[in-house]
Amino acid sequence: MNVLVKYFPTGTTEGERHILRKAFVQLDEYAEIISPPPCSPRILVGKKGSGKSAIIDFSMAVFKHTGVPAIQLKPLDLDLGAIPETASVGEVTRIAFLELSRAIARTLGTSVSGLLSAQDKALYEEAVDAGLRDRDTIDKLAHLLPKLAKPLIEVDLSQLLPAVSVANRNQLLKAIKSNLEETQSGFYLFIDDTDQVAAPDRPGHLNRIWGFLLAARELAQRIEQLRCVISLREEVWRRITSDRAGQRDQTDHFAGLVRFLSPTRSHIRNIVEKRINLAAREIDSKSSRTWDLFFESDNPLMPTTNLRSSWPDLIVVRSRERPRDAVQLVNALAQAANANKLEKINDSLFAKEMIEFSKQRVSLLAQESEFECPQIEQIIRTFSYLEYDQGSFKAKAEMIKDHILRHCTNFGAQLFGRSLKSGNEDDAFHLWKYLFDIGFLNARVSDSREKDGYRHVYPREDPNFVSKSRWSDMQATAWEIGPSYRDFLISLQQEHVARTGLPPKTRKRL
Repeated sequence: MNVLVKYFPTGTTEGERHILRKAFVQLDEYAEIISPPPCSPRILVGKKGSGKSAIIDFSMAVFKHTGVPAIQLKPLDLDLGAIPETASVGEVTRIAFLELSRAIARTLGTSVSGLLSAQDKALYEEAVDAGLRDRDTIDKLAHLLPKLAKPLIEVDLSQLLPAVSVANRNQLLKAIKSNLEETQSGFYLFIDDTDQVAAPDRPGHLNRIWGFLLAARELAQRIEQLRCVISLREEVWRRITSDRAGQRDQTDHFAGLVRFLSPTRSHIRNIVEKRINLAAREIDSKSSRTWDLFFESDNPLMPTTNLRSSWPDLIVVRSRERPRDAVQLVNALAQAANANKLEKINDSLFAKEMIEFSKQRVSLLAQESEFECPQIEQIIRTFSYLEYDQGSFKAKAEMIKDHILRHCTNFGAQLFGRSLKSGNEDDAFHLWKYLFDIGFLNARVSDSREKDGYRHVYPREDPNFVSKSRWSDMQATAWEIGPSYRDFLISLQQEHVARTGLPPKTRKRL
């Protein structure tokens, strides 16, 4: 199992750099993500664990390979302490612009060895010594970066993208080259974990994020060779675009620049399959065996049911559409197998580990939602009042609506800083939409064109699906509890039965 742990370590980019290049699976939209419009940044929005940092780290490797200079910044590289709590967006933008320019210069000082002529190096050192505190030195930076920008080298990306066809590798290079065509050269700036420039629970701090985004756009406009890609967590983007006291009007400025990173289950399956194959090849490079080296049975039991599935499906459907979750689940299974001295992972071990894994997902969701809905874990727990048929976690819209009205708005819950009123239908729909947006409630509609006769509706595809005006559509939908949270809710039911011997009086059948 140790080799499985090697290829399924932490699920974080920092803990996977030793295998990232070998295990990276390219998204179909990858070329678009790293090809921002000229004079504008690309805003990459995604949930924690969706792969934002992995894309940036992999992109750094791509550009090193193709000869295009690239640097990566994080909030810890920036000193934004001078921004007062009450600063306007304009003031934040001014300070953030200067600090961003200084951070680029400092980073260049340690990474451009050999790229600068003696004359350019003198110019660079003058700018750094001056601290880039005035317009003159900013202009010098704007003069310097184009000198560092380089045209794309025609190279073979097979070492970086071994699992991608030659045609697709060439398509990626063509997309990058096309993006740099107007200036004939480029310089990439990646800014990761941008939400960390602010503390969302403190007044005025959401303006820091807007100011930072505007500063990055200003820098991209001044230096046409610059290509800027910024990552931002989805819950933070949702918060700053819904904040009543914030700068929601700024959203229009970035509407065409935002790309949501929402890995499909198919993509996550490819990630898991690739890592399983890498682990299997390390054990025996000539064998065709993969999953059966580490897992018992081809069709394991689904937890708490007599229904059977497959190991890839069991893992992927519990990933919350996040590659990190899938990696961490396999890691937990491998560690548990080692602890129990098992040669292979079996369905009994999976069922046991899923209770703790599911509980952790609820806690993580509560952490992500603490500024939007502080009582989210309490709300989730109420869904254990509903009775789940074996293998079925679906409910009609009327039942979900009744449950939210009766149990989720009657204990002072807040949503985006506003208290929800008990029994209020408008508030029930607002909470329902939020539970849909964060993936706790999933929408499943019939579709004869699909293999299984149904498909899921995702918030990114239909943001207004949950609303009073779409009630007829909602009624024609089967509503499911997100698979990652089901085992936790079932464990709560089992605990209640163990204590009392009776199901809750308020429990309804889904």
